[in-house]
Amino acid sequence: MIGLSVVVAMCALVNAGGLAAAAFVLYRPRGNPGGPRALSFAIGVLLGAVLVDLLPHLWEATGNLAALGGVIAAAVVASRLFDGACSCSRRLDGHASATHDHTRHDAAVRSNGAQVALVGDFVHSLADGALIVAALAAGVVPGAVATMAIAMHEVPRRMAIVALQVHAGRSPMLALGLSLCAGMGTVLGGTLAWWSATAIEQVLPFALALSAAALLYIVLAQSAQALHAWRARVFTLDLGLPFLSGIFIVGVSHRVLERLG
Repeated sequence: MIGLSVVVAMCALVNAGGLAAAAFVLYRPRGNPGGPRALSFAIGVLLGAVLVDLLPHLWEATGNLAALGGVIAAAVVASRLFDGACSCSRRLDGHASATHDHTRHDAAVRSNGAQVALVGDFVHSLADGALIVAALAAGVVPGAVATMAIAMHEVPRRMAIVALQVHAGRSPMLALGLSLCAGMGTVLGGTLAWWSATAIEQVLPFALALSAAALLYIVLAQSAQALHAWRARVFTLDLGLPFLSGIFIVGVSHRVLERLG
């Protein structure tokens, strides 16, 4: 059996490419990681992750459309309640002037879904860790190939999560740190799968449903907020191309992951 240290090392390496790409997005010259184009790309990536990645795996795992829809609907409601609770906690900080209240309201509107994004990405990373362990069980070479494929699959999602955090008003360094913490769910998922693969197999469909619902909620929330910017530009290369490229990149990386993993 493969050692736990190898599992942890493989799972940690998965985050390296994604974090490097996210850092490039954050610190490239004349870049705007929280702007409309980055937000359009992030929405496309997350929508692609739901439609191309998570939902097909959920269907394979359950085969029950009613149960799948019920779990996702419940998770979407839970994501909305969690996001609402986070918004309420930001408002319970005492009295302030009308100007400060307006500024804080604008920040709260922009940050809708930011915390849910981290939760959904963390749960998705748990599933990625379990997939790495399953590949390592077949041998070091298959495990290494699967790790590289998952790392490539991780890159666009990590870029999207960082863009959402910056759009929510967080500093680039904090956004990168939060993305790193969410990505370390891969290490936790791999460790849990190494200790008890049977238990992971039982909870994996629910984890995938939770991740799909969280990311779907973010797509809906951010699309509603970006509607004023998209209204005249979504069908142009300015915002339409980043959105479509996000979906395309996820689709290609998912196909490569299926072929190599």
